[in-house]
Amino acid sequence: MLKKSANGASSRKEGSTHIYFSPDPRNLSCAISSRPIQSASVKAIHTAHMRSRLFRSDNLLTITWVVCLLFVLGGCSILPGHWRPGWNQQWPAGKPVPHTAGSWNLTELESKDERFVALAISGGGSRAANFGAAVMLELRQRGLLEQVDVISGVSGGTLPAVYYGLGDKAGAFTEPAVREALGYDFQSSWIRRWFLPQNMFRYWLSDFTRSDIMVQVFNNQLYHDATFADLQPHPKILINSTVHNDNTRFTFTDERFAALHSVLAPYPVANAVNASSAFPGAFQDVTLQWYMEPTQYLHLYDGGPIDNLGVQAITQYMNRNVLGTTLDRLFPKGCVIFVIDATPSSDHTDLDFKQSSRSAIDYFVDTNALDATDAMLIESRRSLLERMGIPVEKQDRDPRGRLPVNDLRQCGCEVRHISLRHLLYTEVSEANEDLAERVTRIKTKFWLSDGEQNDLFQAAKVIMELLDHKQLLSESSFKVPCGSVSVQKPPA
Repeated sequence: MLKKSANGASSRKEGSTHIYFSPDPRNLSCAISSRPIQSASVKAIHTAHMRSRLFRSDNLLTITWVVCLLFVLGGCSILPGHWRPGWNQQWPAGKPVPHTAGSWNLTELESKDERFVALAISGGGSRAANFGAAVMLELRQRGLLEQVDVISGVSGGTLPAVYYGLGDKAGAFTEPAVREALGYDFQSSWIRRWFLPQNMFRYWLSDFTRSDIMVQVFNNQLYHDATFADLQPHPKILINSTVHNDNTRFTFTDERFAALHSVLAPYPVANAVNASSAFPGAFQDVTLQWYMEPTQYLHLYDGGPIDNLGVQAITQYMNRNVLGTTLDRLFPKGCVIFVIDATPSSDHTDLDFKQSSRSAIDYFVDTNALDATDAMLIESRRSLLERMGIPVEKQDRDPRGRLPVNDLRQCGCEVRHISLRHLLYTEVSEANEDLAERVTRIKTKFWLSDGEQNDLFQAAKVIMELLDHKQLLSESSFKVPCGSVSVQKPPA
């Protein structure tokens, strides 16, 4: 005869033996006892069973984490193939390469007005991006931005360069639109995306990296999956990074990709911007495949260590196209390079009264590494500005320089150095002295407060007004200087 217990179990009495059947379909075992089964005994059996299951689950989880850790320490990914978005494509040999704005070629678009105007926008995270964009808007008010033929960007300076180069594909290049686009907190969005399940899975189990997460942020906020084919044909857009393999400069051009047996046109601009701004310590490098036998790879990171001003790419563009002629014949109406320099102050007096310099972001990225990088970049900056005819003692005071090029007449291109640090050493009002202190102490990061952004836009207005006052923005001041003068070797 079967009897139901209070917990739903059934037992059959056969002589002095009780047979207990569990109602749980996951437990197909039965317990045989020589005495009646009490409810406490049933609970004990159930508890022991649950502990056994939990123990097995914990073991499985532990084994999984150990395996993942071993692969991470071994520098390997578990899942084969390319999990990184925007892998560069192979291009058949002999097939014509489509032209993009990333090119060394001089076309009629650059030469038809007989004047060469270039922008070099320095690195410096959101500080450089917003200051660069603010200066560009000031140039537009003076009718100069539309004359620009080449924009060379490094790290944070690539953000406004590509945003402008995409035209309506990115958004309107007006002050409200630019402020909204470049004032975005890229850094927090990047950190939040670390914890998306799909990103966590790929990060730990494939070749997907933190840099690829920032590509998502750039596409979502700025570039909307645009490629180099989407860039307007004018001006040229030159994005610069550093080759990890041999510590040389890499500029994203049709010619450079063709040398990799690849093609630039379908390559996402967000990936190139990320490669230029992937400063070590926060981001991993960006990989390009070299389609040869055996297959090789280039690994790219922040362009700042080679040239944080972006001047070398413009120099290369000019030297390639001046061969066989002279600069004054090529551009009889003048040549000028605007170097937009967001280099911060070189001292950190704010640390004098702090017991610890660690901030909230230092739990994710060591900002000391960024400050140390800034210190090294300042020395590189001195050397580059000297080559542009601005001696060290005048680099934060005199905005005028001259960049020599390789032609027989020893011609050069006028330089206008537009630097945040000029505000520290120029005679300005007391209000602008306070402004100078604030803008030159904005850290290198990928976010800004509203006050910091306002200060950077105001700094651009003040500096451009100083250039107006010195008559350094007039077309007559852009005339190409030539002559038998002592010319320093131009940057490579």
